[in-house]
Amino acid sequence: MKLKLGAGLFWTDETYDEYAQLVEDCEALGYETLWVTNEKFFHDMYVMGTVAAERTTRPKIGTFIADPYSMHPALTAMAIGTLDEVSRGRAVLGIGAGGTGFPPMGIQRVKPAVAIREAILLIRRLLAGETVDFQGEVIRFHNGRLNFKTRADIPIVVASRGDLVLQVGGEVADGVMIATYAEPVGIRHALSMIEKGAAKAGRSLSDLTIISRVDACISKDRREAIEAVKPMVGVFLWTSYPDRAFVKRVGLEVPDELERIIAKRDYNLLKENVHLIPDSFVDKFCWAGTAEEVAQKVARVAEMGITDITFLPHRTESGGLHETLREFAQTVKPMVEEMLARSK
Repeated sequence: MKLKLGAGLFWTDETYDEYAQLVEDCEALGYETLWVTNEKFFHDMYVMGTVAAERTTRPKIGTFIADPYSMHPALTAMAIGTLDEVSRGRAVLGIGAGGTGFPPMGIQRVKPAVAIREAILLIRRLLAGETVDFQGEVIRFHNGRLNFKTRADIPIVVASRGDLVLQVGGEVADGVMIATYAEPVGIRHALSMIEKGAAKAGRSLSDLTIISRVDACISKDRREAIEAVKPMVGVFLWTSYPDRAFVKRVGLEVPDELERIIAKRDYNLLKENVHLIPDSFVDKFCWAGTAEEVAQKVARVAEMGITDITFLPHRTESGGLHETLREFAQTVKPMVEEMLARSK
């Protein structure tokens, strides 16, 4: 059983040349999809995607992720159609509820499952070349169309850890990216939600591309890797507050002191206190540790039949993104495939 690897690419402090080199390295390492991140107020996702498209020839280029709030879905259709043309048919639209960067813009995530479903329905019709009048519960569009020809079947992947959004993905998307859950207990629940949504459309899990998406860090120093991903665990807890269903589902509870800090909605304060995040949260929501430890975690997911593996690499004090990307492709992937072969 072979893994299909996807890399989440987050352009932060790197120069343009460094980011472009990272993209090229991912292709050389065999990554099949490059997911360009949409972290608000960092580098623009669609520009990042264009760079990735221009500097590679084989990998798919996915949005990681678009949302129905910060950009109108009609403009998302326009943007993904353009990226698909630039990449010569390699674009994938990843869409979810979003969240980071919304407070400064005064954006509220209103009925995310409804909004995502309506966004997908509108985007599909626009990509098909229709003139559309759409009056949804959250999304509205008045007698408009795209003024250039696009590929009608650009794949749409819903990314989420939330029950209702996972169901929407199962019902109307081409694929679902299960976010955050790093161990079978959470993934089993997510699959049940996707299956429930798929049944509404007369489909099954086998009709969908299922992707596991987890934040990852690899280091010879296990402690270093664990500490490197704790800020991202903080982001999960921040954006989902006060909903703690996904935390309780894996048998955890947010410590009182940490929850009080999150409740203040001061993200800088949270960043100063990520040391309050227990290691158990990293174990449930990230792949962090030595290459051998990460391989064992990934193998447990792959044994469930999920072989599309996407991760967002994190740097450590001793190593950058290149190191984790290289280690995952050249060490973890072969280890996992060997484990799977032995388990047959």
